[in-house]
Amino acid sequence: MSPDTVGAASLALAATLLVTLRAHHPATVAHALRVARLVAGIAPHLPGEPYHGRIAEVYAAAALHDIGKLLVPVAILAAPRALSPDEWTCVTYHPSHSRAILARGGASPLVRAAAWGHHERWDGTGYPRRLAGMEIPAIARLVSVVDAFDAMSEDRPYRAGLTPAAALREIAQGAGSQFDPELVACVLAQGLLTDDIAA
Repeated sequence: MSPDTVGAASLALAATLLVTLRAHHPATVAHALRVARLVAGIAPHLPGEPYHGRIAEVYAAAALHDIGKLLVPVAILAAPRALSPDEWTCVTYHPSHSRAILARGGASPLVRAAAWGHHERWDGTGYPRRLAGMEIPAIARLVSVVDAFDAMSEDRPYRAGLTPAAALREIAQGAGSQFDPELVACVLAQGLLTDDIAA
């Protein structure tokens, strides 16, 4: 299929699945759409334009990165406190849930890769597969940075969100451990992780 066809199919799948996720936990969809907007804004500015002609597919991949939370109980997703170890373990299954849901929906490899890999860490201590460095798909490495930035910036019942500047400092500090260092350097040097770039 052409990139345009894949992009259109990916957006259609995202629209369908996000309706279901919104009914389950609206805040997760709000987060996913913020991440998608930023990822789609950053992608054209990356060196070598790896996603040229595929921005619709990239947007859908980022929008669906947390679709597996459909299978995480709302009581956990909406907990007004830090999670218990057992609850956190339940949450860590969501990338694998996402992969299964997206495979059944006929999602493209790029969309599946973003969902399955966005909680892997550059140093190999992430989940679910403990991939490290360049083993982690590029789209997952990009979504990981933006996902973390948005999550840190968002107010939670048990903590206030960081300012954008503070969240960017955390991203910088995570380069080489949590995040792809070259990607972080590119994003920060060009000022890509802002609402302006996604406007």
